[in-house]
Amino acid sequence: MERSLSDVAVVFGVKGVQLAHHSLSVRKVKHHFPSLSIGCSVHSIAEAMEAEESGADYCIYGHVFATGSKVGVPPRGIESLRSVVNHVNIPVIAISGIHSNNAEQVLKAGAQGIAVMLAVFFADDPVSEAKKLAKIVKKMV
Repeated sequence: MERSLSDVAVVFGVKGVQLAHHSLSVRKVKHHFPSLSIGCSVHSIAEAMEAEESGADYCIYGHVFATGSKVGVPPRGIESLRSVVNHVNIPVIAISGIHSNNAEQVLKAGAQGIAVMLAVFFADDPVSEAKKLAKIVKKMV
């Protein structure tokens, strides 16, 4: 029997799931699991609009800045993020290459939040970096 992320989320009482743009459709997951908050990864205005129309509660847009996890792939940038934010009514969370020195710029572009990994994992002081990021988000959102 094949199990989906949504099945597991419901069984364990998770409040939501994040879907890749190419994974299960937001519409199907919402239909079968209406209590879940559904996020969808997007990489363009069209994908963000499609996610919203399909019932996504939010989208994660990226990659905004250059990052070690997307070597050789040009970042989409702040203006592209701003365009996505301006074309949808659901919250947009920005991802990739975000750290305490550029997080405010991302939030000023309209992102409702940020998703980070390498900024904290590879920081000289991960706890300090996480606290700086949290302070920036609390101040801006």
